[in-house]
Amino acid sequence: MILLHPVPASAHRCPYCNTKLHVAGWYMPGMRSLAELTCGNCAREFFGDLGAGQALYTPMLMEKAGGAMHGAARAPWFASWLQSSYSRRTDTGLKIDIEEMRPVKQALLLNCLDAMYGHCLLKLLNAQYCLDQYPEYDLIVMVPGILRWLVPEGVAAIWSIDLPLSRGAEWNDWLAKEIGRRVAEFEKCWLSIAISHPHPTSYRIERFTRVVPFALEQWVSRRPTVTFIWRDDRLWSLPAGGGRWTRLKRFMRRGFISRLEDQQQRMTKFAKALKKQIPDLDLAVAGVAQPGGLPQWITDLRRPKVDAALERTWCERYAASHCVVGVHGSNMLLPSAHAGATVELMPAKHWGNILQEILFRNEDLRTAVFRHRILPIDTDPLSVAAVVGAVISTYPDFATYMAPESVSNAVLAAGG
Repeated sequence: MILLHPVPASAHRCPYCNTKLHVAGWYMPGMRSLAELTCGNCAREFFGDLGAGQALYTPMLMEKAGGAMHGAARAPWFASWLQSSYSRRTDTGLKIDIEEMRPVKQALLLNCLDAMYGHCLLKLLNAQYCLDQYPEYDLIVMVPGILRWLVPEGVAAIWSIDLPLSRGAEWNDWLAKEIGRRVAEFEKCWLSIAISHPHPTSYRIERFTRVVPFALEQWVSRRPTVTFIWRDDRLWSLPAGGGRWTRLKRFMRRGFISRLEDQQQRMTKFAKALKKQIPDLDLAVAGVAQPGGLPQWITDLRRPKVDAALERTWCERYAASHCVVGVHGSNMLLPSAHAGATVELMPAKHWGNILQEILFRNEDLRTAVFRHRILPIDTDPLSVAAVVGAVISTYPDFATYMAPESVSNAVLAAGG
């Protein structure tokens, strides 16, 4: 954690004269936690990222006059979010739901606001570290309203901001003043560094969802269960190649078959192939979408609107699943944290983001590699079914021959 209030520390230097910038205060207009900075030599004024979240690695510096960015080459997307939000800044009021569980004496603020669902969730996972490692501090969690249900027990206060993800990068001066007013009530306030991808040793997902993950020791005793994570906005695409696939793509562009319909057909082929391997299969589809269009024997848990109760129901389904399957994205975070295994379909342009959407357990390396498989998104349905089937059928052998307890010299020498 770092000091936020009354005056934060900052290592930013003037990009024009290299003078260490003077910290005049702090400003939090939304997802960005900023230092207000001035140059004592050339008198320029700046906003500079404080070391939290993505800014731990790529802190940006922005001029107050005109919004010129410095350091943007390190993470253009992160710089763009700040610059564009500043150019369109607003002073519109927002609904804030304040819940106070106990008096706040030593304030520690965790800012989970962001424009991406996955970023918000990953920041929130830092709450457990704050609670466990800094018990003498009173944790205040600031979250978008859609994540309120995930805030763990033990926090001192929750500030739920009615800010949709589509506006998550917004620069809101009204919100900055409201946060500033509330924080000013404390003699000091610290800021969680909100690590973007917290290590699996620092959190247990059941403290957030209140749902216990799949018990690997029950792999054989449970009915084979698989859940496909459906997205309408990132689809399981057609395989690359020529011949009939090229002609089919041409037809699709002309409107003969929509990409959504193609995903539905792929899902059906995958389901039939997997059921042929595993006749007793329990298969479900979950995600934000209209239900319908799939074989009746597939449990359809898709819904067009999501609330906390539905998300918890989905998590219970993931935790009952030997394997979850889905296209790469934040939609795989909670499924991967709860299920026995995952098979992820990776779009070509996202290979650089590999593993960012998997919430690993604190476990043996070989077990983690076995449990989490990643395939190109153009993998055909029959091949995906073969991989999922192999994961389900071969995990018992893997556990027998390669799990830590099976290869422990101490255990085996003792006859265990």
